[in-house]
Amino acid sequence: MSSIDSKELFEQYYQSEYDFNTASLSQDEIAEIKELAREKRVDYALAPMGTNVFNWIRKQSPDIRFELVPFDSEKIDGMLYIPTTGKERAYIVLNVNKSLINQIFTSVHEYYHYLKDYQNFKDKPYICDFSMLKDVNEKKASRFAAEVLLPEDALLHEVRSYLPQKKRRDTKEKDFVQYAALALFLTMKYQMPLKAVIYRLAEEGYIGKVNKYIENYEFIKKILQEIKIYDKYVAELYSKENIYVFPCGSIYQNMEKAFFTGNATREDILEDAKKLDLDMNLVNDFLATDNVAETEDTEEDDELFAIINARR
Repeated sequence: MSSIDSKELFEQYYQSEYDFNTASLSQDEIAEIKELAREKRVDYALAPMGTNVFNWIRKQSPDIRFELVPFDSEKIDGMLYIPTTGKERAYIVLNVNKSLINQIFTSVHEYYHYLKDYQNFKDKPYICDFSMLKDVNEKKASRFAAEVLLPEDALLHEVRSYLPQKKRRDTKEKDFVQYAALALFLTMKYQMPLKAVIYRLAEEGYIGKVNKYIENYEFIKKILQEIKIYDKYVAELYSKENIYVFPCGSIYQNMEKAFFTGNATREDILEDAKKLDLDMNLVNDFLATDNVAETEDTEEDDELFAIINARR
């Protein structure tokens, strides 16, 4: 661990607040991202994914683990971390001082980096140097997250259902109110940040002057927080609690440690897991892992936490 300049590394790897404006991407780049998003979310068809993204990512790539970290900086959303051991293991680290709706978007954004950037740089000592990729790749990652959470065909269906008489673009003053209302509805249904939804409408050509919506963003968001029928959903999505990711010290990890230290047998773990109605797939995952892998995982965790603590 002493060879790692933790602060310097973390400065390179953490993801600051996302730029949802992907207008500078080429048509070929966008087409490639759309195809990747369709391929990865095929089982969902047009259905909203929302908080299911955490399990979806784990199922897509079982080597990914999530870590929830309360970073002090407001500017940090998350990071993709790949250990130095040369394994395929990767961590998506989420800032739990950010709202759940932000963590949803962050997870898919970082998953894009895992899919596209990690494979190009995995042989380097630490992980890919995102400082070289900031501009285009960050926009690609954000566009991928937007396409996964609110696909083109789903958006078309929603616009036709919500505004059946509308032309492709907003052209009148009253259109602003109607599309702003649609953005609020989509934010709740698809559990994607309001600003990302606004840009999504612009990306697919439904609104023309996106700056008008961004200039009024705080006003639109305030309305969202005051709509009574959304109370329950807003409370959850804009809270900082994430019950969809198992943090460090979770019951699963405690069971895993008890198993590998010999304090509990396989039969004990399985019996307790059934009594507690736990996810048996997660339990069987660590029961199938050998002690060597556990040692390597501990080293990876130590390295990850050293980087995180240096930044905090």
